[in-house]
Amino acid sequence: MRALSTLVLLLLVAPGCHAKFKKEAPTLGAVRPQVLNGGRPFVQLGYTSGDGLVSAVINTVQAVKSINETDRIANAVQIDQVNSAMVQGISDTLGSGPPFAFTSAETAPVLQIEVQSYGMYVPYLGAPGSFTFDLVTRIYKPDGDRVYTAHTTCEIGAGNPDAAAVVLGVVNNSAQLKSMTDEEINNTFVTIGSWCGQEIVRKMRKHAG
Repeated sequence: MRALSTLVLLLLVAPGCHAKFKKEAPTLGAVRPQVLNGGRPFVQLGYTSGDGLVSAVINTVQAVKSINETDRIANAVQIDQVNSAMVQGISDTLGSGPPFAFTSAETAPVLQIEVQSYGMYVPYLGAPGSFTFDLVTRIYKPDGDRVYTAHTTCEIGAGNPDAAAVVLGVVNNSAQLKSMTDEEINNTFVTIGSWCGQEIVRKMRKHAG
């Protein structure tokens, strides 16, 4: 992947420190990633904020387009490929550590990534949009003890259409979306999934101290 330095990551963490995680991380040995994501991606196309009949008609048309594009993207995106890409991004970045190693062993502590929502959002007509993943990351020891929780939003393209175009070949507006093939749409989400996996590891390392 190219130009990852141009991507934007917003990390939202619940109040409080990660003292427990800092203590437990060096003793975990290796963790097994598990991505929980069985939902459809969302698509929200921009609306006009104006008043009057013209704005009402435009917004009605946009609402219909959103429904149509949501169905198209939902059918194009291969969720298992997106999930696998996220695990691969974690594996490639985590490796043998620090703060712990990657493993596929069923008996290992679980690094659980819950994808709460993901999709494409265009804030208003003509604006550059963004592809977004909202995640909750948790780590459970084999006995069920939870030692880590973090809320993360991975977002690409917001406020920087040129950067998005370099990485994805799309500025995220509806006209360009329609010109993308199903494979290109799927590859977009796969690319972002892999990047999110890398960023999850980077933030865990920061929280591990």
